[in-house]
Amino acid sequence: MVIYDLTCENEHSFEGWFSGPENYQEQLSRNEIACPVCNSTAITKLPHTCAVHMKKEAAPAPAAQRSKPEMPTPEQFREALIRVHHYVQNHFEDVGPRFAEEARRIHDGEVEERPIHGTATPEEQEALDDHQVPYMTLPKPELDS
Repeated sequence: MVIYDLTCENEHSFEGWFSGPENYQEQLSRNEIACPVCNSTAITKLPHTCAVHMKKEAAPAPAAQRSKPEMPTPEQFREALIRVHHYVQNHFEDVGPRFAEEARRIHDGEVEERPIHGTATPEEQEALDDHQVPYMTLPKPELDS
């Protein structure tokens, strides 16, 4: 699993999760990657800080001035959040209330790494933080009845 920082032609930044670099290239060539804010398929992969090699004596270059992208409207944000939830539901294994336990087992290499989702109590989240297990909490979108 690789995670890339991506941007669209309108400078909306977002993450893309792919099974490998080849999978990213295949989806990009078929215009299957779309911005969750504006739905643009003109996508560019941003350089990742871990991929930059600098000599110790080299001073870091100043960050380029970049215009601040427009904030999405509440409706655009809600729509993007719904798309993220649908993606997670369709591409991640639902481990339910066993999320913290399973995330820790994956992190410790006890079981095969795979994308999972589920629920965790605040105490379980604190324990994951203490154990330095990476995870992300997604807000639930408000859905019309």
